[in-house]
Amino acid sequence: MADFARYLPLSQHSGADERGVTSDRRAPTAVVLRGLATALGAADDAAWNRPTEREGRTVAHVVAELVAGFDRSPARRALATARRALAVDDGAAVIADDAPKGCADAAAALEARAAVITTRPQPTRIVELDDAVVAALLIGHALGVAVPIPPLASGAVALRRAAAAPTAIRAVISGHSLHATDAAWSIGHGAPLVGTADELLRFLTGIGLTAPRPPHDGDFPAPVDGGSPPL
Repeated sequence: MADFARYLPLSQHSGADERGVTSDRRAPTAVVLRGLATALGAADDAAWNRPTEREGRTVAHVVAELVAGFDRSPARRALATARRALAVDDGAAVIADDAPKGCADAAAALEARAAVITTRPQPTRIVELDDAVVAALLIGHALGVAVPIPPLASGAVALRRAAAAPTAIRAVISGHSLHATDAAWSIGHGAPLVGTADELLRFLTGIGLTAPRPPHDGDFPAPVDGGSPPL
């Protein structure tokens, strides 16, 4: 079992009462989508084609990929990931004909999706929350705004990414715990590494190259020996 996997809900790490733990991510996913909709709704027309931190991906591409992932089955999601990894279509990012056509259209689509998620009976899987959070990081940076990501959302995605991190990222975080200095979560076990929730997410998702660091005076990590409440 990966070290970070011990901190998943309903795992072996604690004897605490976990009856309130749930894998339902409807509420935080809807919050992130609405934050994205607000940011896009306030953007000008030129923002639609601004480049993001992902090579070859503009704001339009990131929105198209986010929307295309709604209710996608695990098999179709794996196929899409494999296509991107193999640079199918000569590595060119393709935008589907039915994707949003501009910032206003995208804002409306994301608002509608947030409403569906909030009212539907079935839970939202962590992969959809992950999609929304990554899009918020990329689009927010491209637009020069901070898209709100609730601590429950940032912590859950950080936990998922840490548990399945590629070799280069795992080499940095192995044997360490990660503590968000501006959010009420910490994950892992070992010598602490810290950063803001945004910094930790950017590193774990491969968007940014700045690794978490040992704590300094003025940082506020959670206690190292207890970890955080289940995410």
